[in-house]
Amino acid sequence: MVPKMSLLFYTVRKLINRGATSNLSNMINKLHPADIAQVMQQLGPSDRFFLFGLISDKEKTADVLNELNPPTRSELLDQLDPKKIAEIFKEMSPDDLADIIGDMPKDVANKVLESLGKKDSEQIQELLKYEEDTAGGIMSTHFLALNENITVKEALERIRATSDDMEVSFYLYLIDDFQHLTGIVSFRKLLTSPLDTPLKKMMKTDVISVRVHEDQEDVAKIVERYNILSVPVVDRYNKMVGVVTVDDVIDVIRAETTEDIYKMAGTSHEELFERSTWKVVMMRMPWLLITLIGETCSYLIMRWHRGTLKENIAISFFIPMIMALGGNVGNQSQTIVVRGLATGKIMDTEQWKILFKQIRIGMAMGIIAGILISFFSLIIDSSHHVLALIVGFSLFMSITISGLMGATVPFVLNRFNIDPAVAAGPFITNFNDVVSIFIYLTLATSLIVFLI
Repeated sequence: MVPKMSLLFYTVRKLINRGATSNLSNMINKLHPADIAQVMQQLGPSDRFFLFGLISDKEKTADVLNELNPPTRSELLDQLDPKKIAEIFKEMSPDDLADIIGDMPKDVANKVLESLGKKDSEQIQELLKYEEDTAGGIMSTHFLALNENITVKEALERIRATSDDMEVSFYLYLIDDFQHLTGIVSFRKLLTSPLDTPLKKMMKTDVISVRVHEDQEDVAKIVERYNILSVPVVDRYNKMVGVVTVDDVIDVIRAETTEDIYKMAGTSHEELFERSTWKVVMMRMPWLLITLIGETCSYLIMRWHRGTLKENIAISFFIPMIMALGGNVGNQSQTIVVRGLATGKIMDTEQWKILFKQIRIGMAMGIIAGILISFFSLIIDSSHHVLALIVGFSLFMSITISGLMGATVPFVLNRFNIDPAVAAGPFITNFNDVVSIFIYLTLATSLIVFLI
């Protein structure tokens, strides 16, 4: 069965090649913006530009542009006339627009801002002041906040008058005469209350809010923890300046999770869009160097114990197994801890509890694996009882220490405000390889007289 997006892409490309503009236009204008964007990203620059020009609805055009990945969007914007860009941008929300303009060259961004008009330009410039990974950077300034002293009837009239232009959620935010955030009312309660009831008498005052400079990952954790659909953003004087909605939070969670995964692999999300082979090589090279250093240490340890390996070649047979199992357990521990820290599931007060738990798990797994490998060694060669004990004990120590280090390193890095994700992958694996082989060969060398 051909996947939907693949079939859609082949259909669009066939229509472009045939020059069936009318059919293609009808088809494109019925598709969802996200589907159009995904098809466009697979086309060449000229076909992409042609397809984009067939979208008749300006709002859909803006949505498609917003769905495109940054490199594709930049290429497309370079082909468009500045007036056309300004027309499209007027259909976009200020927070989405700020993200796009922030990626533009400064001279181009200034021209676009000038063409948008004073009000929109000021809103976007206000958003651009904040770092893109903060609450201020992802918030929308198109929000509805009403004075706490008005009645339900007045609130409903105001909502009807402004709902098309505002980011309306399931909550109504209330402010005082000085724009300070004072309370919140659900739309359900608003619709079921008497029309002459003042909002101040029905509002909840324990409002969950975030500051403009708060990290976007912390904002996402707050939304997840309290199961809310939007969160108001306030400045240091508690004046409401924006709102972060759940769709923005979903984007944040996806971006942060993706970033952690790339860090654990020793690379960056920029590699997906980077066309220069050399730049991609430079992104990956630091971790490759760490691996090179780690394996060089393993080589030096083996070289130091070369006499032991010469005396009994069977010792070398178990080296890959001990290194692999130790590294595997270490990666399991660090994955659990890194993800727990990233999602806020592991609190500071629980770190020792988690650490001791990972030690217990490592020891239990080490005992099981050590016994199994000892029996395996005896089955292969029943005359080497001592070697079986050495391999089993070394594997037990390797797995126990690897589990401990896999949990400890992320906690230490987190304590120094370093992203724990950088502790994953090559770093933990190399450390475990060196420790595992050191324990095994040192023990074998100490007991070599029993192995000859």
